Amino acid sequence: MSSSLPPSGDGTRVPDVHLPSPFDWENLRHYLTFARSQTLNGAARELGVEHATVARRIAALETTLRCKLVDRRQRQYRLTPVGQRVVDIGQRMQQDARAIGKVALAAQHETLTLLSISAPPLLAAHFIAPNLGHLRRQHPAIDVSLLLPDDSLTHASTAPGREPDLVISLQRPEHDEWVAKRIGQVSFGLYGAPAYLAARDTPDEYHYIAFDEALQHSPQQQWLARASGECPIALRARSPEVQAAAARAGLGVALLPNFYASRETQLRRVPSALAELSLNLWLGVHGELRYNAPVRATMAFLSECFASELADSSEA
Repeated sequence: MSSSLPPSGDGTRVPDVHLPSPFDWENLRHYLTFARSQTLNGAARELGVEHATVARRIAALETTLRCKLVDRRQRQYRLTPVGQRVVDIGQRMQQDARAIGKVALAAQHETLTLLSISAPPLLAAHFIAPNLGHLRRQHPAIDVSLLLPDDSLTHASTAPGREPDLVISLQRPEHDEWVAKRIGQVSFGLYGAPAYLAARDTPDEYHYIAFDEALQHSPQQQWLARASGECPIALRARSPEVQAAAARAGLGVALLPNFYASRETQLRRVPSALAELSLNLWLGVHGELRYNAPVRATMAFLSECFASELADSSEA
């Protein structure tokens, strides 16, 4: 009969050690997204799931790893020290996985190159989509996917579970592995329905259409807060299309990009005492792809898409 003894041979049985079972990668992905966003609701929005799903995934990962990753006291999730260590390791694993994908993409033959572009829907609809036929004719081997992860102009976020090859955004990508250049500027103005404006003698009588909580720290919302002062907020919405529809219906005055709102026959620009808000437009690319020929061709195409109305020759 055999027994498990420590090296000293003092007769004390060594306790059985069970390594955690292989965990579900989806559970880890949900946990890392939560750690990055700091809230269940934020992680749920980014992943496109219910917040209860994020909580269930985190609990399942804890069960598999047999350790506590989050402290749930006071109805708030806080990372434990072990949880933070798992996050640090998990982020490195994600970066390595992305690097493998980027290397594989860069090694593809010219016969077919799959490239994903993340852009806010409004910019994609007005500048990119109408010109994709030109890119197709010039480079038939480039297969483009347009990712539309957010209905605002501000964020350079990505669709759940995917990292784009190229990003169009009013925020410069801040990830270390990304390289960005400025390809234009987007200016904004206040707009309202003509009948709504005519019925009010002074701007003090306006109601305003503001941005939702996700964009409360954006340059647009900060500019609008100065312009509106103490005037009431009639609606909060992230989407420029929704804001414009509300303004057309006479709900109030909205801050909209000029390239879009100036073409609206049912909207009229409202003068403002503040200097016009103008934000840089950025084109970002993953650093490992910047010298890939199809990627460079797509970057040139995207720069040209915005050149006519949003031209800005300076670069980062």
